[in-house]
Amino acid sequence: MTDALSVQAGLVLGSDVFIDPSDELTFLGSVKWAPPAGRDSVLFSVIVGPGRFNAGRNFNNPNVFDLVYTHQFDTRIAYNFETLVGYQTRVPDVGTAHWFGILNYLTYTFAPRVSGTVRLEVFDDEQGQRTGFAGLYTALTAGVTVKPRPSVLFRPELRYDYNDQSRPFENKPGLLTATADLILRW
Repeated sequence: MTDALSVQAGLVLGSDVFIDPSDELTFLGSVKWAPPAGRDSVLFSVIVGPGRFNAGRNFNNPNVFDLVYTHQFDTRIAYNFETLVGYQTRVPDVGTAHWFGILNYLTYTFAPRVSGTVRLEVFDDEQGQRTGFAGLYTALTAGVTVKPRPSVLFRPELRYDYNDQSRPFENKPGLLTATADLILRW
């Protein structure tokens, strides 16, 4: 639309799908404001369709609204805030399921090929429909991204998840995990 404003729109066969699409048309769209010389950007995205659970196929088809704000403090420090809200009707034994999440990312660039990120998350799955266990989830993650080459990323991280309203982690309220991934771009 302009140098700072872009819009995207499309149609897909259901949300939450990759291999097994739905037969219900779903709208995907976003509006992004990002001035070329600015330190801030805002992205609002939606997935909107029937918003109802298909019991015959045991198929999720939620509506989701997502807002992402990014701020670049300087060449080394960046902050990202994301919040999402979703809902789905006709869920067996629940009725209308709704959830929301808030994510905060703080990234520090140590060197051109090494950065670290701390992420704080809150996810409220009141009915337990999205995770299988009801409650307010919190998570704290610390990770490093190493780029030995521009097309290779190695990302180890430590994460602690907690839910004091149920026991989703092998009958415990919390779980500490250490993970790593290797990404090859081409």
